[in-house]
Amino acid sequence: MQTERRAAADVIDWAHSALALNYGEIGVALKTTERTVRRWRTCKFTPRGAARDRLETLRELRHLLTAVFGTEAAAAEWLHSSVPALRGRTPASLLRTGAIESVIELLATIESGAYV
Repeated sequence: MQTERRAAADVIDWAHSALALNYGEIGVALKTTERTVRRWRTCKFTPRGAARDRLETLRELRHLLTAVFGTEAAAAEWLHSSVPALRGRTPASLLRTGAIESVIELLATIESGAYV
């Protein structure tokens, strides 16, 4: 259980530093509250059920960003740039509104080599 708590805290720390999301924005992306995100971050609580699945989605985002861009700097540049496939929006703005699946779908398409 401690391993699972540490993994949740790790992905939250990554979203906070690499994606430049605050804890409230991470909560929106994960469809939970800032308070819950902060509790997971302290490793005192274990995400369960749907929350665990949403955290897994965040881990998938991390994996895809690494696979597609190779470096955190390149991924950060893409996240904060206007993307035509997103109708000119930035991927980061979609994350802030909870549309993490849209960003993952686009990254999976890019990773597959399909033209976007």
